[in-house]
Amino acid sequence: MMNVKFARRRLLASAGAAVLLGSAAVRALAAASAKDDSPDQWVVDLCNKILEDIRNDSQLSKADPARVQRFVDEQVMPVVDFERMTRTAVGPKWRQASPEQRKELMALFREQLIRVYSGALATVKDQSVKLAPNRVKPTKTDAIVRTLLVSPGKPDTRINYRLKKTKGEWCIIDVDVEGIWIVDNYRTQFSSVANQSGIDGLIKTMREKNEQAAQNASKCGKNHPRQCRFRQEGGAGGSGRGRRRT
Repeated sequence: MMNVKFARRRLLASAGAAVLLGSAAVRALAAASAKDDSPDQWVVDLCNKILEDIRNDSQLSKADPARVQRFVDEQVMPVVDFERMTRTAVGPKWRQASPEQRKELMALFREQLIRVYSGALATVKDQSVKLAPNRVKPTKTDAIVRTLLVSPGKPDTRINYRLKKTKGEWCIIDVDVEGIWIVDNYRTQFSSVANQSGIDGLIKTMREKNEQAAQNASKCGKNHPRQCRFRQEGGAGGSGRGRRRT
């Protein structure tokens, strides 16, 4: 029962994280709105536009693996500070990494997130996003936006976004789904490996995990394509359990 619980939590996390991705139309919306001083409305408009675009793509709604992968790969993170996300996920050891190692860490982390997002995109149906009550006031450079992912007939899912304003535009730097911050979750896993085996060890572990996940996805897709949607991989440690923070 606990495995089902954590699997569902990871699925919800990936569904929330999927709104970090955008189509060409979302890029225009993001460019127009990211400079707005109202991060709350920017996040809600962005999320609902992305959900709408996913629903309107028949190949995505049918969970076509090639289309899902291409959508994620081509449109990833127009409004995300991905280097900051990777740096935060790796932790203090990031400072010891060479430029080449940092580049590879970002590529491997990106591959992990794409795999998670790919499973989430196929689950999008009639969800919508609305603002939730928020007592945290944004500063000139930082904001936390609290939202609810509304699914008819199901309990609302609490999804919060941590934003940073750089060069006059808001960027998403982390997503919290039901109390679990996604980047923090990976940091717990990555730091453990990096502290024991160094940056080279972390890169090796991430590379091996990505290769194994790709093989598992291939086998799973051939034998049980529907079940694969609910088998989300964790980070370097693979536990899928993150720290709760609000």
